[in-house]
Amino acid sequence: MAYKRTAAVASDEYNRIWFNCWNESRTVWDQGDISPALRELIEEKKWELPGGNGIVPGCGRGYDAMFLASPSLHMVGADISQIAVDIASKLRDEKGFPSSLVDFKVMDFFNFEVTDKYQVAYDYTFFCALHPSMRKSWGNRYAEIMAPGGHLIALMYPLCKTERDRDVGPPFLLAEDDYHQALDCSFELIYIDPNCKSHDTRVGHETITVWRRK
Repeated sequence: MAYKRTAAVASDEYNRIWFNCWNESRTVWDQGDISPALRELIEEKKWELPGGNGIVPGCGRGYDAMFLASPSLHMVGADISQIAVDIASKLRDEKGFPSSLVDFKVMDFFNFEVTDKYQVAYDYTFFCALHPSMRKSWGNRYAEIMAPGGHLIALMYPLCKTERDRDVGPPFLLAEDDYHQALDCSFELIYIDPNCKSHDTRVGHETITVWRRK
């Protein structure tokens, strides 16, 4: 189902898109592996993440949450779909990742209770999945759930070429400025690489960034 970026949408109605995608195995956004940009940032660029707790909203099959997990960083993969969470948990077990390092939970990013704030978050194919009317709430929510000094890794995708490209979604094509509008009041951009590695079908349409919670 397609929506105009200027249309008014109800969150319950909009969330049904993703329930239906998982129910019908229509997960075309899934590339079957960790994002090359994220792997490059951590393994090649040697980016140092804070220890503590991390979260990946809209985690899908959980590749990136498992990649980021370590003895010093417990990761939570969050998704609104029980099917996605079950698949991610099964994949984790098959790969031998202990739940003490990474677990997967059915969670509504905008509504779960925050007991401990997060030191790390990773956002990829989540921002673009949201209706543009939700972007301010997205930025405010990250500000709520992240600890001061925490790192939000945002892999911007799909970057648009013209304003006309932005009219209909999801996914809603986006620009760097969309992130600044949502994050600048509570986060500082501390790293950006518009030439990051990408899956073959996404080359030239991604930019990886890191934002630090003020």
